[in-house]
Amino acid sequence: MRGIVPRKIKGFRDLGPGLNGLKWQILNAASKVYRSYGFEHWDTPIPEYADCLGKYLPESDTVAEGIYSFQNPEKEPVLQADGKELRDEWDHVVMENQFVTLRYDLTAPLARLYAERLWLRHLKEPFQEGKTPYFRRYQFGPVFRYEAKLDPGRFREFWQSDFDSVGASDPASDAEACMVLADAMEAVGLKRGSYLVHVNNRKILKGFLGPLGGDGVGGVGGEDMEQAILRVIDKADKIGTAGIEEELGRGRLDQSGALIPGLQLSGDIIKPIMGFLEKFSGEGKRQDVLVNLDGMTEIGEVGREGINELHKIDQILTRLNFNEERVIFNPTLVRGMAYYTGPVFEVQSLQTYKDDKGRERRVGSICGGGRYDDLVKNLLGLKVPATGASIGVDRLAELLTLTNQVPGTLRGPVLVIMFDDQLMVEYQGIARELRDSGIDVEVYYGSQRGLKKQLAYADEKNSPIAVLLGEDEFKKGVVTVRDLRLGKEMAAEISDKAEWKKKVQFEVPRSELLEKIKQMK
Repeated sequence: MRGIVPRKIKGFRDLGPGLNGLKWQILNAASKVYRSYGFEHWDTPIPEYADCLGKYLPESDTVAEGIYSFQNPEKEPVLQADGKELRDEWDHVVMENQFVTLRYDLTAPLARLYAERLWLRHLKEPFQEGKTPYFRRYQFGPVFRYEAKLDPGRFREFWQSDFDSVGASDPASDAEACMVLADAMEAVGLKRGSYLVHVNNRKILKGFLGPLGGDGVGGVGGEDMEQAILRVIDKADKIGTAGIEEELGRGRLDQSGALIPGLQLSGDIIKPIMGFLEKFSGEGKRQDVLVNLDGMTEIGEVGREGINELHKIDQILTRLNFNEERVIFNPTLVRGMAYYTGPVFEVQSLQTYKDDKGRERRVGSICGGGRYDDLVKNLLGLKVPATGASIGVDRLAELLTLTNQVPGTLRGPVLVIMFDDQLMVEYQGIARELRDSGIDVEVYYGSQRGLKKQLAYADEKNSPIAVLLGEDEFKKGVVTVRDLRLGKEMAAEISDKAEWKKKVQFEVPRSELLEKIKQMK
């Protein structure tokens, strides 16, 4: 008989109830924090037009790199910038199969959402730069990236939980983003002192790199070279300072033995970059970092603007008691996405775990974000200030699991054991009565009807209670209740099965079942 091999697509996962339960605990806790700051819940579609999402993945220059993209099977009109259909010389509407992309994050779709709302509004009333509407939202859901190299713990589908403020230019909104991240980390179960929110400003790095080339404008060679340098610096956690120095210059050998080409920068440029990284490599007081930044002379006007913004962020954080136990300044922080234009944030876990080989490991970054004032501009040609951050839900779930901080095993439903088909109406009646009182309950319908099999099924689902009703109990008007939680606790203490059963299993009148289970829950 011919069969099909059942298999998952590489880089994707099946999620069981345990991991799904943990994921929703994280999402619910984070969403509650977002709402407390006034963010509203919005959703956007998973597929988007490729030209609306843009090409912003690190080290990707075309729509086909780093993302899942395909041509829409439906032919649609090609639209001009004013929204009108493009027509050919014979006045026929030009149709094409446009490229569609699975969203690679939740920020680019937000820019499309905001820009589309703004554009539709513009059809009725004009708008101008600097006077665009204020919009705040949070969103969570899956995103998709084509990771060519799948390291352990990296997947091609993963969940993010974002919050963003669009139309907000004040650095106070960036300070708020840091506070939201810190509050959200503690809401999901991380203890204070077990994480740190790292903060930097891309303007500082831009202002520092600018004068290095000696031209005072393009600096190290213009925007493209600047972004290339930042991408190398962003690898610090993976390749270390020695690797950064090599990749800025001639290149380096990867752990796999592959040669990574270098940027071929001269020593006159590499030396001050390495000096900057060394100067700000340690974790210290925010005020000390600001003093060091204030003392830099070759920083440029843009860099000075970035330093001033960090000062304002620090004033707010200090006034509200978000000290260095929660938020620090790290001038070497880059963040990979090219669309960041100002402050950037990253939450690092300070906790360690041991891998399968007994080595001490860290999960590293679990959240990130920053200011992206040009993202809407790429769609409408209009600069709209925006800032926000994203929680990596899967990485956070992995951290909680590896460090034994899962908030608690998800409790399953009360299980009604199936003994007799003739009593199905009674089983359903019990289930309905319990559900109407807010208790989760499941009737067993499986083909394996033995008590042992059904109780094993209850254990798999972490059911706290099993309800047993057979013909004898039905005639007597009673129901047998087994406390499965107590049974697990006492299994190691009592070896006598009869004695164990006497303590964890008992009969109650059918009319008293609901109250008894309420007491046990």
